[in-house]
Amino acid sequence: MIQAAIFDVDGTLLDSLSMWEKIDQQYLSSLGCQASEEISRQLFTYSLEEGARFIKETFHLSKSVETIVAELVALANDYYLHDVPVKKGVKKVLNTFYQQGLPMAICTSNHKDVIDQILKAHQMERYFRYVTTVDEVGQGKESPQIYLTACDHLQATPSHTLVFEDALHAIETLSKTDFITVGCYDDYSRKDQPEIKQLSTYYVHEIDEILPCLETGAVVD
Repeated sequence: MIQAAIFDVDGTLLDSLSMWEKIDQQYLSSLGCQASEEISRQLFTYSLEEGARFIKETFHLSKSVETIVAELVALANDYYLHDVPVKKGVKKVLNTFYQQGLPMAICTSNHKDVIDQILKAHQMERYFRYVTTVDEVGQGKESPQIYLTACDHLQATPSHTLVFEDALHAIETLSKTDFITVGCYDDYSRKDQPEIKQLSTYYVHEIDEILPCLETGAVVD
């Protein structure tokens, strides 16, 4: 019996990961710096605060981490409000779980202010009973703590909780826990898909493919 569901945002609920690469490039370009592919990949695994600290240290900026975060948030909000779509099937899944009374939470590496704007812009606030970030928890998704914290708030047990994630480092963490993992395809991380598929309890190309799976127990191929 499923007791709760936890969702990542970027790459899982929203088609937004390529946008973050654009933001990094735009921001660094405005400072006269250049984001290499290696730097973009490193920033991909960081929270906004961690990314801001990395940018400050890598490019020896005099700006504070707080200032860099604020400037990145301003850029991100504009993109989220005008350019980033909800991924196909997301609203169907959220509506189904909501109608079933299944409690839902968000666990994200994004910034809380950005997430609040996203939920309002896409009218998704009502679906989620709890929203938390890696910065609030104090540990990134290389640790299961953020998921355990959300699970506790939803009054569920990990072995009866679905977690929807698209990033390999998060799936690797979850694979060492009792959570029921749903690996979600995202084109940005297509090279990681074989490993994500292997490590996930379920694997979906579009998120609403999980609904018949939960009824039958089948694994999406």
